[in-house]
Amino acid sequence: MIDRYIYAVTRELPRKHHNEIASELRTLIDDMIEGMENHYSEEQKIEYVLRDLGNPKELAARYRGRERYLIGPNYYDKYILVMKIVIIAIFIGISIGTGFGVLFNFTNISEVIWNYLGTLFSGILHGAAWVTGIFALLEYNQISIKNEKDEDEWDPSQLPELPNEKAHISRGESIFSIMFTTILLTLFFFLPEMIGVYYKYDDQWNVTPLFNIEVLATFKFIIFIVFTMTILSELIKIIKGRWTVKIAIITSLLNVISAIIFVYVMYNTEIWNHEIKLQLEQYTPLSFERMLLLTAAIIIIIAIAESITVLYKGIKYGSTMNS
Repeated sequence: MIDRYIYAVTRELPRKHHNEIASELRTLIDDMIEGMENHYSEEQKIEYVLRDLGNPKELAARYRGRERYLIGPNYYDKYILVMKIVIIAIFIGISIGTGFGVLFNFTNISEVIWNYLGTLFSGILHGAAWVTGIFALLEYNQISIKNEKDEDEWDPSQLPELPNEKAHISRGESIFSIMFTTILLTLFFFLPEMIGVYYKYDDQWNVTPLFNIEVLATFKFIIFIVFTMTILSELIKIIKGRWTVKIAIITSLLNVISAIIFVYVMYNTEIWNHEIKLQLEQYTPLSFERMLLLTAAIIIIIAIAESITVLYKGIKYGSTMNS
């Protein structure tokens, strides 16, 4: 029960302080138990001490302090992590797009450098503002990805079980997903003309843009929502760190909704470059509409399969634990 109490406190605090506070708490609890009268059983002593220390969330709040921040200690380490991921991803995305532009469209090198720096600055500024805005909103509203229960009468029996190792969510997978999604979002917003089919003709490389750039611009807000929902899903998993039923339901809904919106955008044939449609139909036995239908089916199947897998993990590893 002591381990469960320490876990319940430290999971509310920044990761870098977990070991230090866990060691401090364990020493405090042991000292309090040793100072009690011997006619109590060991189990009674532990329960009395934990009741005396109080609700783990309130104790964690005392460790954090009650000051108001733009980004408080409870979110700061995750904020810095996500900010680094987004900035690196934007740098990679814009660098790749500019690199392809230089390779396939030889222009004045000084103009390329200034355009690159301007686009990079704008992209990083937008990304930093977006990440800061989300975390500031979480901090301002004191939003927590946890079940809200009436804990006025806290009892040690309410302590969460120590999580199964398999219940832990891979931070590496979430980081990769956020980075990959941010790279794609960066290309869509800042260098959409570089997304296309590259081919060599008369010993010279050329690119046919995948999208009708003017029509794509009208869908940018919807595309932003899709990518934001994907990143938000991974961000929730990083914040929580383990599978629960609630997290599984939230991420499943975000995955399915973003897939449906993406398919809706994809099915607008005006968004595609007419030359691309002709080229694809020339080299494949399927019509462009058939290819869209096949792609949409694959996207929906993947989204449903991923949601089922996530729900299975949430039910299996989270149904017996307090969130």
